[in-house]
This record gives sequence, structure tokens and C-alpha cells, in this order.
Amino acid sequence: MPCPCVPWSASLNYGDLNDARSGRVPEGAVLGSEAAGAVVEAAADGTGPKAGARVVAMTPGAFAERVAVDVAALAEVPDTLDPVLAVALPVAGIAALRSLRAAGLGPGKRVLITGASGGVGRFAVRLAARAGAYVIASVGSAARGAGPAEAGAHEVLVGVDGIERPVDIAVDSVGGPQLVAVRNPLAPAAACRASAGPPGSPRCSRRTRPWARRSR
Repeated sequence: MPCPCVPWSASLNYGDLNDARSGRVPEGAVLGSEAAGAVVEAAADGTGPKAGARVVAMTPGAFAERVAVDVAALAEVPDTLDPVLAVALPVAGIAALRSLRAAGLGPGKRVLITGASGGVGRFAVRLAARAGAYVIASVGSAARGAGPAEAGAHEVLVGVDGIERPVDIAVDSVGGPQLVAVRNPLAPAAACRASAGPPGSPRCSRRTRPWARRSR
């Protein structure tokens, strides 16, 4: 069957670079975590998108020209969305969504998002705002505050020293997207000052962030 005329796209993540450097992926294996393109051959059991459908996928080996993907790891891309944009959604977007859900996101919650100017952070800001939460975005410098503000943050702070009231949820996208808050944690300012600054800048370790735990 000829390949559908839909451009193939891939997105590069820090995790892909870490895989290449750490040796977790065998030498010669295909890297990559997310790709967008068209279905060449639909699933044999009839589930999932049909041949020719525009899709985005999160799967190992996504940098290959063709890759077999579980239908549960695929999503169809609307005609109004450029696949080049869609391909940047799965890794960062799902990390933000899972962290917020694990922490109990809901309307009226006060949500602190550290590292809010990064990929996971911006998704978390937008998702929390759309869910009706009050969003406090923490960034490493004033210059990084424009993105979270445009994404819907109600407050944008440099560090966390300006937080005067306890938050209900804290998503730490600086230390890793899987770090989320226990419910009703103490105000982070009482514990430490978080920074999303350049590599080598001081940051609070997970040990000094009592509101953080790893989600499952």
C-alpha cells in the first residue's frame, strides 16, 4: 500500500538525549518517544484509527520511518491541527496531565507549578487554568514569566518566596514531571526557594521539599 501523503514529524525530548548518552538504549537502536504521521496499516483486530488517518503517537523508536504502535498509544489529529505542532503534545502534555490528576486537580484549587516556563510547566499551567484552578506559576527569572502568563497563570513569581497562603497542589516540573504535591501542603516558601534557572543554579533538592512525592 502506498504511504499516505501526510508529512512525518518527530519531536526531540531531553529523555531522548538521556537515552542516547546513558546507554539505556542499545547501540544502533532507534531513539525517539513521540511522532506524528499517517496510519499505513490499521490494527488487525479492527480497533484504532483506520489506514490513512492522521495520528500522533507516544512510543519507543519514534524516530524510525515506520513504527508499530499500540492503538492505546495513538490519538487522531484533527484536520485543524498541524502535525508538526501535535507531535510536541504527548510526552510533556501527558506528564503534566497525570501529575495534576494524581494530585487531585479541581475547580477552586490553589495550584503551584514550579519550572512553569518549561515544556511540562506550560502544559500544567494551561491545564490547571482550564480546570478552573487558581494557578501560581514559579519561574527562575522575570524574563521567563511571559509564557506562563499567556498560558493562563493568575500569578507569576520568581522563586516561591512570594507565596503567602498554603497551596492545595504543587507540581514540580523542575525536579521532574512525576513530582506532585500531597493535598493541603504547607506553603513552599517555608521550606525552601525553588529555582528554574540555568544548569548549575541552586535548586531545592527533593529532600528539602516536604510537599513533594512521586506519583504512581
